[in-house]
Amino acid sequence: MQSIFGELARKEIRNLPLYVPGKPIDEVKRELGLSEIIKLASNENPWGPSPQAIVAMRDAVGEIHRYPDAGAFTLKSALGESYGLSSDHLLLGNGSEEIVQMIAKAFFRPEEEILMGKPSFPRYETVSRLMGAIPIEIPLEEGYYPLQGLLSRITEKTRAIFLCNPNNPTGTVLSEIDLRAFVAQVPPHILLIFDEAYIEFSELNFSGLAFLEERRPIIVLRTFSKAFGLAGIRLGYAIARPELTDAMNRVREPFNSNAVALAGALAAWQDKNYLQETIQKNAEERRYMSGRLLQLGARIYPTETNFIFAFFENSSISLSQKLLERGIIVRPGAVFGFPAALRITFGTHEENEKFIHALEEIMEMDSMSN
Repeated sequence: MQSIFGELARKEIRNLPLYVPGKPIDEVKRELGLSEIIKLASNENPWGPSPQAIVAMRDAVGEIHRYPDAGAFTLKSALGESYGLSSDHLLLGNGSEEIVQMIAKAFFRPEEEILMGKPSFPRYETVSRLMGAIPIEIPLEEGYYPLQGLLSRITEKTRAIFLCNPNNPTGTVLSEIDLRAFVAQVPPHILLIFDEAYIEFSELNFSGLAFLEERRPIIVLRTFSKAFGLAGIRLGYAIARPELTDAMNRVREPFNSNAVALAGALAAWQDKNYLQETIQKNAEERRYMSGRLLQLGARIYPTETNFIFAFFENSSISLSQKLLERGIIVRPGAVFGFPAALRITFGTHEENEKFIHALEEIMEMDSMSN
């Protein structure tokens, strides 16, 4: 029986799933009494941000008693110049998550249908339900975002389609040919949201920005959390026509990007050399991890990100727990509906070698006990 307090909540949110992040390092240390932890669970950048970003953030702390620039003029101007767009094409958020929520608040209506792949970023479903819209989840096609499945589910109720490319958690990326063919078949009134949080890592690197000037609503999402190594400052951004950013600005929280984040993001954006070094290091570790996992008999999806989705004959829940006991945190695929899989973030080469060594030992012990 629901209490009077529970009844106060809107019916749309009563059964909303809670977002469950990967285990924090300190929590695992406390639980298992370990001093060294390798975290390969949350798709974080193990090399961290540009040293210039760290200096800029430290300097910004000296003015922390002042409110930040609510319009983020300097950062938006730098982003706009790089993309060849005016700054009113840009919108900042407290991570991409907040921007996804702003999109829902601005554009989704009750009983409208919002299409998305599954598994993918879970906030798509959450924000749709938050606004009373109906999330329509289409299973992936061999690990790839389900373009044909999405097209087949378009109805007169369809308001928007989320496209996560590269896709999280599988790491797969759609080709330019497939994306252009897909967009051409979507009715022009449907909002298309390209979530490109991992695109800097992709060697294919085709973006939804290619459709920005078409006479259709397009929003492209990017973040400073992944390739730029600034997950802790929570800063993402959207690129769209000014008519769309204007609508989202009307539901945006004032001062939603803090001063330290703005300073760090600007410095990281300007340090192109460091970004390219990080991307190169990640590519090297992607090749190493892909090759070693294949040698161990895992089945993997081809990845264009800083993580890999790998399937094992043994239970991945058991594997992830045994790795955790050795101080290595990975993401069990069961949370995405794939109990035989692990999502493994690429760490430094030393961390990746330790992971592979631990995985080899665990698999050998399991094979001997069977």
